[in-house]
Amino acid sequence: MPEPDVLDFGGEVLTVIRSSADELVFDATWAPGTSAPPPHLHPRQEEHFEVLDGELTVDLDGSVRVLSAGDTLRIPPGTRHRMWNPSTAPARATWTTTPALRTLELFRALAELGGRRSNPAAAAAVVMRFRDEFRLALPGPAEPIAVHALGSIGRLLGH
Repeated sequence: MPEPDVLDFGGEVLTVIRSSADELVFDATWAPGTSAPPPHLHPRQEEHFEVLDGELTVDLDGSVRVLSAGDTLRIPPGTRHRMWNPSTAPARATWTTTPALRTLELFRALAELGGRRSNPAAAAAVVMRFRDEFRLALPGPAEPIAVHALGSIGRLLGH
């Protein structure tokens, strides 16, 4: 039996359960005390989370709430969101993205860079390549300008 595809972002670990064109399903774990990632959205994809253990804080379009074991959350395409675990215990959830598009390829590229601690120019170059799957949700024109500028630098540096 092949080894599972495990992506470690240093505080968040994603284990692929199932991957097809229709859906990508992860078993996701968040270490205690993780910080909030930047707000982002998925233009053409829906995400569904089912919390299995612990608690996750979610900011969904500016409304913040805590999800506990047994809670589910659906995030429609184009909805600004972010999720993290500020608690003192680990958290675990099943995370489904539909359709999968190139999300697994995106996460593999980001994991290869070292996740959130990576070089911003290299990360921006990756984000530019996956605009159908992921976009930062910064206010006004800041996101496209910042990502384009950093991404251009990243490409020039070979990322």
